[in-house]
Amino acid sequence: MKINRLIPFVAVLIILFFFSCKEKRPIKTKIDKKFAVCYIAIDKTDTAWLKIDTADRKHILGEMIFNYHNEKHYKGLIKGLMNGDTLKGDYTFRLNGIDKWYRNPIALLKNEHTLTMGVGEIYILWGSGFFLNSVPIDYDKGRFVFKQTDCKD
Repeated sequence: MKINRLIPFVAVLIILFFFSCKEKRPIKTKIDKKFAVCYIAIDKTDTAWLKIDTADRKHILGEMIFNYHNEKHYKGLIKGLMNGDTLKGDYTFRLNGIDKWYRNPIALLKNEHTLTMGVGEIYILWGSGFFLNSVPIDYDKGRFVFKQTDCKD
């Protein structure tokens, strides 16, 4: 009888042990200027800037700014994984400088010197948005095509 009560407890301990054994990566929070690649995208009166750190070819850190008709200003960080020619991650940003943070999923398709922002179905889980895996991301509907440019500080 007591053994049946211990089985769930032991199972949880085993799961915690395996997750604690994963390799810990230092969390990168600043872009290395030596490895920075910059992009700009213009769509009518809207402009977007993107700077990404390419030092680690798989784990990408970046800064992104959107200006929508000079009325809405989004500024924040991108953290994601590069898988082949696709960057998928999160864009954590503030709107118009107000001290409230938002997070949206982001997908960018790399093609030579451009990055095309994709559009996908988003679902919300615990206040955060995620792309719905059952619906492919459409890069043809993306408004912003980022073209590589010189980085200016």
